[in-house]
Amino acid sequence: MITWLLAVSVFLSLFPTQLSVSHAAEVAPVKEFDLTKLYSDADAISSWAYTAISKSTQNGFIQGSNNKFNPKSTITRAEFTKILVSMLRLNISADKVISFTDVAEKDWYYPYVNVASKEGIMTGFNNKFNPNDKITREQMAVTIIRALGIKSSKQAPVIKDIKSVSAWAKADVELIVSFELMLGDNQLFNPKDMVTREMAAVVATRAYDFKNETKASEENPAKEVNNEVKKYIQATAAFLQKAVTDPVVASVGGEWTVLGLARSDVKIPNEYYAKYYANLEKTLKEKSGKLHNVKYTEYDRVILALTSIGKKIDNVAGYHLAEPLADFDTVIKQGINGPIFALIALDSNQYEIPLVKEVKTQTTRELLIDFILKREINGGGWTLGSNATQSDPDITGMVIQSLTPYYESNANVKAAVDRGIAWLSKAQKADGGYSSMDSMNSESVAQVIVALTSLGIDPHRDPRFIKNGHSAVDALLGFTTPGGGFYHIKQGGADNGGAKPGDVDLMASDQAMYALVAYDRLINGKTRLYDMTDVK
Repeated sequence: MITWLLAVSVFLSLFPTQLSVSHAAEVAPVKEFDLTKLYSDADAISSWAYTAISKSTQNGFIQGSNNKFNPKSTITRAEFTKILVSMLRLNISADKVISFTDVAEKDWYYPYVNVASKEGIMTGFNNKFNPNDKITREQMAVTIIRALGIKSSKQAPVIKDIKSVSAWAKADVELIVSFELMLGDNQLFNPKDMVTREMAAVVATRAYDFKNETKASEENPAKEVNNEVKKYIQATAAFLQKAVTDPVVASVGGEWTVLGLARSDVKIPNEYYAKYYANLEKTLKEKSGKLHNVKYTEYDRVILALTSIGKKIDNVAGYHLAEPLADFDTVIKQGINGPIFALIALDSNQYEIPLVKEVKTQTTRELLIDFILKREINGGGWTLGSNATQSDPDITGMVIQSLTPYYESNANVKAAVDRGIAWLSKAQKADGGYSSMDSMNSESVAQVIVALTSLGIDPHRDPRFIKNGHSAVDALLGFTTPGGGFYHIKQGGADNGGAKPGDVDLMASDQAMYALVAYDRLINGKTRLYDMTDVK
């Protein structure tokens, strides 16, 4: 069958078809095949374009000529029109509507230009279509956006050379980058560069997938966000593995990266986790088991990472990592953060708190819960300071995460958490996000998403967490970057002392990753993010 398809593809490449594309059956996704069997210059195809060229060739969007694909050759307006019409499955037998002086019925591209013009996808100028002119990247962007009918963006992308984009193309360039249908190099779009055949194949394939996904989402709205979340989990997982090649004991570049990857469905090489474990053992030996004298959240974070990858915590380089948590007086030296993460870590796999005779006050879960409840702000919610009067979405989210296992069994916990949920609903902004220190940021909404999913609340569909049609999940996805990471603050936002607005941030990416994973686990009926009793 594959041999037959290849033969037909080669044959069709020699003679522009006049058949009605609308009558062609929708081609089901097919496996990537060896292009060297079809194109003698396949070795010249860029690695980033290989799969797209395979798909676009099999789907009939683009063909080669004389057994060559010519991937680096630029493409004309006529050639791009044929690709676009084929991708959209338009009927090239449409009534004749064009009167361009430079397009004749005898021209092979006539039916494609005719239907593209009829559908309002491509136009001419001064009664000419200019079929043999080369098409630029900004021209292709405008045409693709028009063809797909995209009207609004989910985020404002960072395009360093946006001032070089023609005024008539600027809005569409921003749209196409926002939806990742076209990407630049190092956030440069290069609008005036000519489009090559391999570029056209990649964009046509992305546009085709986008069109089909949009149709599917219209038929099943719930599936749309699920697919979107999975896509960004995959992209962020790839980003994190590139950014953190050697995970260590650290709040950035360490345990949170390991946890997010491990709790996702993304297949991560075992060697990656082995590196982390080796680094942890080395650190414990160098520090004689003392990760920090006061910040016991260091132990909590390590416990969570180890639990997520199925490792025991009671004998790591000879040390029991939960033992320091038995000292309640030291646990609370960090304020509310200490009890929060002690509970999250201990409950991640129902760990017993070791009994240590030397400590002044033996930690119990009751003491940890009581400490947290006493820090509730009047009106609902929590914050870091002991004398603060204004609740904070990050800390409120984290508190709810820690108290979730006791929500049904402890009436005081339930009442406090319910007040916290009500406060989070009121504190949500018009775009579905949250502000901390007067700055809209991704980490705040990430922590709220983890909190809501821990209680079984859908942060994308629960009406309490949708403002002006924007959910908490929508808001988080608004911080995505084309490279797979996340912004702490979007470009143009108010700086709050963290990563600068518009900069891709590893901490923000870690938190966004595990928040999306938490949501994905909820909608797929899995245990919550921090309930790792399912890990084997």
